[in-house]
Amino acid sequence: MARLEDFRLSQLPLPQRLVVSLMLVVIGVGYAIATYNLYLTYNLTDGEPGLTVSDLRRAFYGRRDNTKIASKIHGGSMEQFLKKSGDKEKILSWIQDGADQKGYEAVVKPILTENCVRCHNPNGLQRFAPLTSYEELMVVTQIDRGEPVGLWARVAHTHIQSIGLIFFVLAGVFSFTSLKSGVKCTVIVLPFAMLLVDFGARFLAKFEPAVVYLMLGSGACMGALFGVLILVPLYEMWLKKA
Repeated sequence: MARLEDFRLSQLPLPQRLVVSLMLVVIGVGYAIATYNLYLTYNLTDGEPGLTVSDLRRAFYGRRDNTKIASKIHGGSMEQFLKKSGDKEKILSWIQDGADQKGYEAVVKPILTENCVRCHNPNGLQRFAPLTSYEELMVVTQIDRGEPVGLWARVAHTHIQSIGLIFFVLAGVFSFTSLKSGVKCTVIVLPFAMLLVDFGARFLAKFEPAVVYLMLGSGACMGALFGVLILVPLYEMWLKKA
């Protein structure tokens, strides 16, 4: 009687190999798109193109010597939308002068209405940060402390569960490759560990900016392991000689 631990992916009949292979390819494409979405979300956080440690530090730790809206319009991702000369300086001066409601109505509101409110409204793309009233604007004139804990919890619990399930599927397929047992066990454990480290670092970065290096490293490691979990089974099913 054949033992389960002796089974290898290369022994699968053609229809089953196709099913497993297409599943691996689709998951890989989905991960690539998710990575691109991550890049689009954070690459302009520090005002410069390209995803760097500076972007992650500003996104998760914040800029403690500045208010959130000031950091966005002066060297941040919103500066590009204030195209009229002097608009940025008017908002920064208003903040430095005490951010009173009279100055908001006379100076700041017309600038935001012209340049920002089309996205920063309850129904817009940036509805999580509306700027349609003085009260809403005052929320982002507080010190920029990065991602709030509530947002971290909301993102972390869904991503840990969903990515954990994806790793469960990939690791299950990978476990039937012909690699040595010790190698397989290491590769299987590491993605789950890196997932927890990544979101743990994302939480701790709010208190210590240097932790973003750990976040960057664990994310890169997790991406590399994703590739291993997908490419090795594909190689064994279609290219490796018996």
